Amino acid sequence: MQKNITYYKRLWRNFSIILILVSIIPLYLISWSSSTFYEKSYVENTAVGLKRTVENRKELISFFLKGQKGLLEQLIQLCNCNDLTSQDDLEKVFMSLGDVGIVDLGVLNASGDLVAYVGPYEQKLVGKNYADTEWFQEVMISGSHISDISSGYRGLPHIVVAVAGPLKKWVLRSTINSEILNGLVRSAQIGDAGDAFIVNYKGKFQTPSRFGQVALAEEEKELVYSHEGTEVKQIKGHLYVTSWIRDVGWLLVVKVKSTSDINMFSSGRNMVLVSIFIASWIIVLISNLMMRWMMKGMEAADREKAALDSHMLQVDKMASLGRLAGGVAHEVNNPLQLITDQVGWIEDLMSEEDSLNVKNAEEYRESLKKIRHYVKRASSVTHRLLGFSRKMQSEKEAVNMNDVVEEAISFLQTDAKHSRISIEKDLQKDLPTTMTDASKLLQVILNLTNNGMDAAGDGGVVKITTRSTVEQIVLKFEDNGPGIKSEIIDKIFDPFFTTKEPGKGTGLGLAISYSIIQKLGADIEASNSSLGGALFTIILPIVKMKNQFK
Repeated sequence: MQKNITYYKRLWRNFSIILILVSIIPLYLISWSSSTFYEKSYVENTAVGLKRTVENRKELISFFLKGQKGLLEQLIQLCNCNDLTSQDDLEKVFMSLGDVGIVDLGVLNASGDLVAYVGPYEQKLVGKNYADTEWFQEVMISGSHISDISSGYRGLPHIVVAVAGPLKKWVLRSTINSEILNGLVRSAQIGDAGDAFIVNYKGKFQTPSRFGQVALAEEEKELVYSHEGTEVKQIKGHLYVTSWIRDVGWLLVVKVKSTSDINMFSSGRNMVLVSIFIASWIIVLISNLMMRWMMKGMEAADREKAALDSHMLQVDKMASLGRLAGGVAHEVNNPLQLITDQVGWIEDLMSEEDSLNVKNAEEYRESLKKIRHYVKRASSVTHRLLGFSRKMQSEKEAVNMNDVVEEAISFLQTDAKHSRISIEKDLQKDLPTTMTDASKLLQVILNLTNNGMDAAGDGGVVKITTRSTVEQIVLKFEDNGPGIKSEIIDKIFDPFFTTKEPGKGTGLGLAISYSIIQKLGADIEASNSSLGGALFTIILPIVKMKNQFK
């Protein structure tokens, strides 16, 4: 007897440990993997948005600078050197340009002397020689150049755009106010903690930092390297998105602080871990109670085992399956009942709270309703399992077809929105109820609506109508797709018959729907609708509640 007691204690301890580990470890793994996944997804989605912003600003800046250079090239083609070196003519050209961002115009000879100038800095610039400047030397080599931002002789930040004339005997130069470029860059700043600036290939700032940064930090210098396209890097709690403006050798940098967003996910993860810790203790307690109960049952079963062996060998296989199904159903019903109790408890707590102080209180209540609904659906599955071992009440119930249609649409609304498909409803308000199987009918409605969405395509329309007569309820599903050809309409409900492209349809959806409708004592018809697409009509007889027990 002492040996048996020790055996059952050891068995109870081992089962308890296994049950606890099997219950708790997956919860922690799911929590950790989910939070890590969502954190990574958030960073990736943020990076995608930032890359799009950087690419757009880069293209805008490049377009602006190319436009300035192209303007000078057109002036050189339209005017000769003599026209532009004439002060009067140069002034006329400058005035004709209008407000395109150009501050002044100047003409230089091949020696770098400024021979003609129009603009606000005449006293500072007339007579100056630019032969030793980097931009002039670059123009004489390549024929055109857009300089880095510098103060030059005028003492104010500006950009020089210069284009050489024929045979490089003279140069037409304009300057652009750097504030225009600063404005384009500032528009790429994201949020209160975001920054955006331009540096050249040496890492020197070309536009000011939002926070007064005048030089790249040591860890930021690794950003200045040659790369194609737009790159994203995470350095010390910041996301950096960079892209080269190739025409001028500048690097556009957008910098956002990611630490606060990551902390948000960490806080959420900690809350989940605390919840799991509490749930773990509940699981330990329940497991302990369950194991004690199970061990007592095993002890009792073992005491009777010798007397029942011969009888147990004769038990029918189907009866064994029935008991197994019943046991599984009961085990599933226990957590379902616990979920239902917890939902009721939460609803009681919600009723005691001031709804004005609870953010999204209405969404919580709606979610609790959905939990109750789907627990009920899960319970119907366990009832089917119990059908192996005992008779069950019929699954038919009084159903309002409008409710089933609304439920089906709620499942498909997101897909319809992504495909820009409009699901129109024309539901009779006083539609009578009928005794039928709502879950099977929901499957048919989902299938027909899905088919309509596939046929209607991007931007299409699917219309669902409910009507009733004295004895029947009529459901219609219409779309504005290509419709059903007359030569195939008689085959539309045949198994494996499909009009979809190979690999996109099995040809079983309508066949299964037809079979379900027939079993429900209803009828389904296919035709073409006034919208131009297909029309499927379901005709259900109105069965009153008293017929349920006949």
